[in-house]
Amino acid sequence: MANKNITIYNLEPEVFKLKRIIFLLALCLAGMLLAGCAPRPAATPAEPPAPVTLAAPAAPAIKVYTTFYPLYDFAGKIGGERAEVAKLVPPGVSPHDWEPDPGTLSGLKAADLLLYNGLGLEPWLDKVVGALETTKLIPVNTTEGIEPLRGVPCGPACTPDEEEKKKKEAAGELPDPHVWLDPLLALKQAERILESFVAADPDSEQYYRANFAVLKGQFEQLDAEYREALQGKARDKFIVTHLSFAYLAERYGLKQVGIAGLSPQAEPTARELAELVELIRAYGIRYIFQEPLVSPRLAQMLAAETGAGILEINPLEGLLPEEISAGKDYFSVMRENLVQLYRALE
Repeated sequence: MANKNITIYNLEPEVFKLKRIIFLLALCLAGMLLAGCAPRPAATPAEPPAPVTLAAPAAPAIKVYTTFYPLYDFAGKIGGERAEVAKLVPPGVSPHDWEPDPGTLSGLKAADLLLYNGLGLEPWLDKVVGALETTKLIPVNTTEGIEPLRGVPCGPACTPDEEEKKKKEAAGELPDPHVWLDPLLALKQAERILESFVAADPDSEQYYRANFAVLKGQFEQLDAEYREALQGKARDKFIVTHLSFAYLAERYGLKQVGIAGLSPQAEPTARELAELVELIRAYGIRYIFQEPLVSPRLAQMLAAETGAGILEINPLEGLLPEEISAGKDYFSVMRENLVQLYRALE
């Protein structure tokens, strides 16, 4: 039987090579495990965040007094948190009726500005300013530069105290002070307030001008609403308790007829009331406007005689406390007046 050649391979070197690889792998694995278990150096604690400091609201830079509500509203909107604004005439009181007291003077002594309407609305103003022993307070006439309309201060039944005014009445020399009821003239008053604020506190000029720009837009929007609503109305005459809407009437092509004159305290004569009755009937006037701070007696008398209704219209001489609590302002009340005018003139 023939012998087969068998080739025998020497496996020893291969075995040793394999063992070496296994040994090296084991060492690497052990090293990795040891590294994982070894304590790590403590992390450096992060710096705590710096505390956030909120800027405190800027304290008012100027103290401002106003004589009555519209100026108080305009000044507050322009001055914002940079002006401390107060008014002399309290809520629910007409500036025609109010008289200052000693407390008025003590408050004004610390003020920088006193904003007033002028044109005879505040007959007590000179007495108040003259009694102040301070040169700090600057009075600001907000109607300066406005050409006033002229009117009749009261009817023939003027009191003896009105005799001096009666002399001027015939010549039509007494100015109508109710300029704020024309939105564009009220804007001019706001411009005077802006100028006085900038002069008193120039560091806040940009702040005041930014606030005024917003306010100016509100006046212009209100004017546009009045023009749109009142143009082409069936009637153009309206009857009011006293002659406070002449500027508004002139701006929008209307004619006001007053039960009393520029002063709400004036009483018409029996003849004047009879003439009003004839006018209401002749022009088909359906409503008589009553003001919130004026006695309704005469309006009710005319309404009973003619069958006309009574609507409220507000000359904004002084808002009632409940109106202020409800958040009303110059613009909301002027829009309420527009609704009433639209209804009366259609």
